[in-house]
Amino acid sequence: MTISLCLCLLSACVFINQNDTLDGTAWLLTLIDNIPPLSGTRLTVEFSSQLVDGSSGCNSYGGSYDIKGEKIFINQIAMTEMACLDPGVMEQEQTFIKYLQDAQNFALSEGYLLIFRSDGKALTFVPQD
Repeated sequence: MTISLCLCLLSACVFINQNDTLDGTAWLLTLIDNIPPLSGTRLTVEFSSQLVDGSSGCNSYGGSYDIKGEKIFINQIAMTEMACLDPGVMEQEQTFIKYLQDAQNFALSEGYLLIFRSDGKALTFVPQD
């Protein structure tokens, strides 16, 4: 009986890890719909144990995520509330967060992570140093 329980628990852990190809990865944004981020800003995303967090260029954010095949859902995003005065930074941040909130699909291709929203537009990331 104990062996059966241990095998069930081990198989459940393997199942979770196999489904989440992003778990334990960290990424740096290179493009928002083929447009590079503003100079001097650093937008990031990190995935760990169904939690997502990072920098949106001005503020820090965090939330949860779920992956089902190539589908990705990013939920319950909360952010710090600092105001950045550099031109365009707050607008870029709002756009970035909206893309994450509307995430529908993702792809890992040739070292890039692409997160697509419902209209097919994408955020493009490279691995974070």
